[in-house]
Amino acid sequence: MEKIVLLIFSAVLLFSDESAVSKCNECHANFLAPPYKKVYKHYLLKYSSKARVQKAMIDFLKAPSEEKSAMSKGLKKRFNPDEHLVFDTTTIDKAVRDIIEQEDIIKRFKKIP
Repeated sequence: MEKIVLLIFSAVLLFSDESAVSKCNECHANFLAPPYKKVYKHYLLKYSSKARVQKAMIDFLKAPSEEKSAMSKGLKKRFNPDEHLVFDTTTIDKAVRDIIEQEDIIKRFKKIP
């Protein structure tokens, strides 16, 4: 029964006209997955550049697995990465770009005049 519900939920998300990030918000904003800030922090610590973070996140989202996840062991146990929904490539690319832009740590620092 649980698999059927997950399958239906996935189909609804995939075929709706929502923005890419709003599809991610279904879980990340409702504590069914770690918040974006935490996800970005873990990927940035592991991969150290925006380009490498973007590539790693896209690779994970195309074929989610515990091995590809940059999250800590505790977060992997709490939010099983193997159960992450899979989206089409266009949605993944746009969502990752938008989330990295939104969570970019450099933008959080004020520029000194």
